Amino acid sequence: MDRRTFLSGVSATPLISSQASGQDYTPGGEHPPNILFLLFDKCRTDAIGAYGERDVHTPNLDFLAESGVRFDNCYAPQALCGPTRASILTGSYSHSHGLKRNVYPHSPGPSNSTYSEPIIDPFRDQRFRLWDNFPFYLNNAGYATGHIGKWHLGPANPGFFDYWKSFNSLLLHWIGEPHKSRYRPDVHTDQGVQFIRDHADEPFFLYQSYYSPHEPSDPPKHFLKRYEGQSNAGYYGSVTALDWNVGRILDTLREQNILDDTMIIFSTEHGRTWIDRPGTVEGMCTAYDDAARIPLMIRYPKRLPAGKVWRSGVSSVDLMPTILDAAGVIPIMGAHGNDLRPVIHGRSLLAEVNGGRDDWNRPIMIQNVPQRAIDGAYYDERALRTERHKIILRKFDNRPVLRPGELYDMQADPSETRNLWDSARSTVKQIGGLMTEWGETHKDELSVELGSWAAEHS
Repeated sequence: MDRRTFLSGVSATPLISSQASGQDYTPGGEHPPNILFLLFDKCRTDAIGAYGERDVHTPNLDFLAESGVRFDNCYAPQALCGPTRASILTGSYSHSHGLKRNVYPHSPGPSNSTYSEPIIDPFRDQRFRLWDNFPFYLNNAGYATGHIGKWHLGPANPGFFDYWKSFNSLLLHWIGEPHKSRYRPDVHTDQGVQFIRDHADEPFFLYQSYYSPHEPSDPPKHFLKRYEGQSNAGYYGSVTALDWNVGRILDTLREQNILDDTMIIFSTEHGRTWIDRPGTVEGMCTAYDDAARIPLMIRYPKRLPAGKVWRSGVSSVDLMPTILDAAGVIPIMGAHGNDLRPVIHGRSLLAEVNGGRDDWNRPIMIQNVPQRAIDGAYYDERALRTERHKIILRKFDNRPVLRPGELYDMQADPSETRNLWDSARSTVKQIGGLMTEWGETHKDELSVELGSWAAEHS
């Protein structure tokens, strides 16, 4: 299909939020962009050179920041793989879409962050609300859709990807014996390059999802040389290896002369902590910044400035409305005047950046379940980040149900080492009130309960 005869499923009106900036798309005129979504697994911000936190080698990812927008305070809605992936697709938090743990199609073992029973297809499980997702809407608006790599929402194509070369999770990074066989990220990149070449003359959406730098950290050895003698060398070498593959994809877009016609989004599911934080086993499932704050960069020259650093808080739930805004697609189901809009908690980052208000005009929520107990008790966690502070509150599954929380001054103490819970009670009350308000607005009963408790006991 030629780009000039793009299907009429693309809307001519703005979408989703009142802040969406939508473009007018007329027959024979400018049409929506290709969309390339690059997702790494468990990638810290300090693994990306553009963030300036560590001496790492990521020139291709740095190019995205230099020619697009780098978001300095993006947070995972939940610092766990499957739930965040569901939030990315639906634009909603896990209390709404329902998927709060990782799914596996086999008996997964006794992990609190994994469902205890095998789940083959969460899209057809009545506990979860996942069908209102942006690839579904893009596919039905005429986009060629492809997913390559780690999916972690079941082992099979849910039905809205035209091209599927994917797995749920847990495949090793090498096809055979490590360092003596093909490196799986290289194979997945080969497939992504071919997908772009096959669909360069029509609007496409490619979800290129890499399992690395998730453990095991065993990239090709020549990517390790730069980090010899450093702690976690394999981890940072894995990101450099992925950056090389990102460069291959960017080169393909250049070869096809569609680089600037493609909106490129780079992010990760969640970060990982190197510290023994409460509630974690594998460095995730916590609201502390080393696990919950994640890299996000978006390049689309036709609608975003180059070299922009956005410092206000954003979330992965913003990606769904951002993508549909760029595509001009309105996510409404129903007929005969029925307006059945999906639950969308995010908002378009195209509209937000172009609006110019980089002033933290909304708090950012993080929702977690832990991997391990604290004092023998599991819990549900809510954390709320403002420009200045972060509050972390937990509801435990045994008595006492509620325990003292944590409050951090993120400007004076970005490493979150000094809990101000007892010394800044007025701030606890204020931020607790913001959490209550957020919960009421977004229909999250636990946020209302925890926020109210913090405000009342300060």
